[in-house]
Amino acid sequence: MGKVDRCEQLKKESQSQRKKFVQDMRQNEKEQEKLKRQYLKEQEEAKAAEAKARAKARSANGRFEKALQAGKSSSTFSKASGHLKQESDDEEEDEVIQPKNKLRQVRDDDNDDGDDDDEAEEVLQPTTSSLSGGAGKVKETKKQQKKNKHKDEMRFLVQEQRAARRQRIISRLLHIFVIGFFWDGTEERSTQKSSKQESSKQRSKGNSKSSSDSWSFGSLMDKASVFMQGPMLMLIFTVVLGFLVIAGEDYNPDSLQSQDINLYEVLGVDNEADVLSIRKAYKNLALTWHPDKNPNCEACAARFATIGEAYEILNNPEKRKAYDQRRAPDGSLESIASVDLTAEDFESRVLRSNDIWYVEVYNSNDGMSKSFHPMWEDFAQTNHALAHFGRVDVSKHRNALRFFPQRVLMFPVVWRFVRGQEPEMFQPNFNEVERSNPLAPFIQATYPEARIFKGGEELKNWWSSSSELPRILISGPVGNARGGRGNQMHFSQVVRATVLWSEFFDVAFADSKIVSMSLPEAATKAAGTGKGGKGGKGGSTPWSIALRQNATSGATGSAPEVKSASTLEKVLKQFQEVVWHSLSDRAPHLTIRNYGQLCGGAHTAIRTYCCVMVDAADETKVKEALAGLKASRLAFAQEALEIQNSGDEEGGEEEEPFHIQVVQVSTSSSRLPWKPVAAGSGFNSLWSVVKKAPFFVFEAETRRLTPVWTASLGDLYQQIAYDDLKFSELPESHGFGALLSDPEAPLQREFSHFLATPLGAAGAFMLAALASAILPEFSWSTIGATAVGFAGVLLVSWPLLTRRCLEFILFR
Repeated sequence: MGKVDRCEQLKKESQSQRKKFVQDMRQNEKEQEKLKRQYLKEQEEAKAAEAKARAKARSANGRFEKALQAGKSSSTFSKASGHLKQESDDEEEDEVIQPKNKLRQVRDDDNDDGDDDDEAEEVLQPTTSSLSGGAGKVKETKKQQKKNKHKDEMRFLVQEQRAARRQRIISRLLHIFVIGFFWDGTEERSTQKSSKQESSKQRSKGNSKSSSDSWSFGSLMDKASVFMQGPMLMLIFTVVLGFLVIAGEDYNPDSLQSQDINLYEVLGVDNEADVLSIRKAYKNLALTWHPDKNPNCEACAARFATIGEAYEILNNPEKRKAYDQRRAPDGSLESIASVDLTAEDFESRVLRSNDIWYVEVYNSNDGMSKSFHPMWEDFAQTNHALAHFGRVDVSKHRNALRFFPQRVLMFPVVWRFVRGQEPEMFQPNFNEVERSNPLAPFIQATYPEARIFKGGEELKNWWSSSSELPRILISGPVGNARGGRGNQMHFSQVVRATVLWSEFFDVAFADSKIVSMSLPEAATKAAGTGKGGKGGKGGSTPWSIALRQNATSGATGSAPEVKSASTLEKVLKQFQEVVWHSLSDRAPHLTIRNYGQLCGGAHTAIRTYCCVMVDAADETKVKEALAGLKASRLAFAQEALEIQNSGDEEGGEEEEPFHIQVVQVSTSSSRLPWKPVAAGSGFNSLWSVVKKAPFFVFEAETRRLTPVWTASLGDLYQQIAYDDLKFSELPESHGFGALLSDPEAPLQREFSHFLATPLGAAGAFMLAALASAILPEFSWSTIGATAVGFAGVLLVSWPLLTRRCLEFILFR
């Protein structure tokens, strides 16, 4: 029993120890878990404190940045300065109060010791006096030190803000140029790598998971937004630039003289010319343009072939009749009497023309347009001598509708265009289809009206008043000329000529009786005695064309030049002779609008050369050149007359007369609206073909040019007539008309042309990049002031913009 009890006791003790051991183990585990939780809590509190400190620092940084942007007078900046100043004052007070507290402590100790009162008093008196005497100096010194410290701190803050702003600008520029996008990725990967190395193994998975989360959908969207601010912004800029360049390339001034060929104009004869007149014109032109006389001119051979084809058709009665009828195949919408216009050439041929244009807008798939086509064809053929006629097929060239003043919804519709006048529209009424010519009332109502003086006093005031343009007065039986179909047709042709030359002359009409009584010097001496034929030819009273020069020609005091015409049909020829004679004493500025008239020999059979003066700013040199050319013209005419009278011509062949017109071209634009505009950007390359000569002669029909190096033009007619000047053909890549100045060019086209150059594209790219990087750092007021300053710089550096602004202010 004793052994059994002992075993039971040992067993109980063993169980008790085991139970105690388990309890101790559990207690230890609880304590370790508690310590672990406490450790983690401390770590979290430390991180929270650190984050709070960082947030507080960022908040303070933002407050100081706003204070700097708003100025030192702003409330935020003042509060920050006051806070720093308060801290400085508190520190100064502590330093001043501290010795006073020490003094008070010494006094208390001495009062406790009664034996040493006298000795302590002797010690305290000098200490008190020294402290009270030096307290002011110490305080003043400390204040100065703290004030300097405060300034240093504010200066340091300003430098930090500037550095942060500079860093943000650089970051935006790098993102715009794509470099920052990859730079951010490199920095992010390096940051993730360092964080992984510092973290523990248990949190490495979490960190790797968070690093993988950095490439989640949200982070990718953030990166995409950054990418949109950089590469995509520049891509959009490039696309817009491309559209501007393409829009600017639609305009082609060289299309002024393309396609529209009139065989009568090729030979320089009227539509009613007889066979003898056609043969004579062909003989003179064939001698002038024969390839043997122009061995180095390929265009002369083509011109000679065109003259031969025109003569072959017009000299044959049957072919001429078929040509005059100009009938298109039945059921076809093709037109022979009008010109097909497109979006590329509409502006150059119609809107940049000094002539009168009637344009039909139709749809080749529309039934009404097909029904209207015969009426339009008959209308254009009947009135081809009164205006130019063109058509726009919207089914093929819908982009051309942007040139019309209002939206066209129904087809067909007819528009009239005249320079300086608002366009007029005509909508056919198909309920009146039975009428023979529904367009006749429209042309009568919208055809430009001539200026006709009916009173002598009004006429005299107009004639004697000062004007920048020379004045031409056409007098005759104006009342009879406007009545009757034949007279009205010839009179309208004269009116068309006056509209064509309205850029250079101020033209008016008056009855010959009024002119004889009010302005006898402007009337022909044969007034009332000439034989003008029947009433259909303008009556028995002859017509007169009087020219009065303007002040710039220096001939205002001289008698007017007067020419007479026996019939209304000859008035047009006499008028053109007066125009060319007046222009020969002037040097107008060459533009896209007047290029065809001055250099193309428009509406005349005379061979025309243009003598181009480049950058002739000195009026004295211009007058000397005109005087020399006039002397050369008179001498050459005298030589031709002597040769003709001597009978030495070979086989009776006569040299065809030609005309030289002096014009001016400027390579720099003026900011004043009444001054000339510079030629196109490509003119310098064309000028280099003639080695930048001060003068060069250009023939538009053959596209030939040659430099002239003489200071005077006293023998230019002789040099051209006797082939002393060696002409060279203009390269096909150079279109002379496209290189001339266009005072009416839209700013959008000029801007797109500038952006099309490498310098313009690079400059616009850099300007956009700098603006997107710098402007976000400024306030709206600063941005507005910057925009105003940029507009001022643009006005100074871009003469055309200044010119348009002045035109808007002065003339609208």
